[in-house]
Amino acid sequence: MRKRTAVIAAVTVLAVGGGVAYAAWSSTGSGSGSVGSTTSVNSTITPVDGAGGLYPGKTVSFQVTIDNPNDYAVAVTSISAGTSALTAGGCAAGTVTSPAVSSPGTIGADGSATFTLEATMNADAADNCKSQTFSLPLTATLVSAA
Repeated sequence: MRKRTAVIAAVTVLAVGGGVAYAAWSSTGSGSGSVGSTTSVNSTITPVDGAGGLYPGKTVSFQVTIDNPNDYAVAVTSISAGTSALTAGGCAAGTVTSPAVSSPGTIGADGSATFTLEATMNADAADNCKSQTFSLPLTATLVSAA
């Protein structure tokens, strides 16, 4: 019987000892990651087919397209007011104007959008403003639409 008890005791010690041998060790790690940002690319404003029908005091709608060459969507926060320059036909600078526009919309990544603006010819426009094409320089302000 002693032999049997000794064998049972030995098995019990191995079982308990074996459990300790299989215990896992733990540790922690630390460090850092690294990422970089992109840069912005300026947009361009191009006219869509020009509106006609201006005469002294008349307001017409015209359209421009703004492109977004960036890899992210942008919000157009404003489009500046525009004022015509002296034309080749001698029509005075400032004869045609367009008001500024606030928050006209958003443009998707690598996309473009068309916006409708208004232009007005001064009520006192001279005869040499007939049959003229007026260019209105515009500036758009865009911010990431994150």
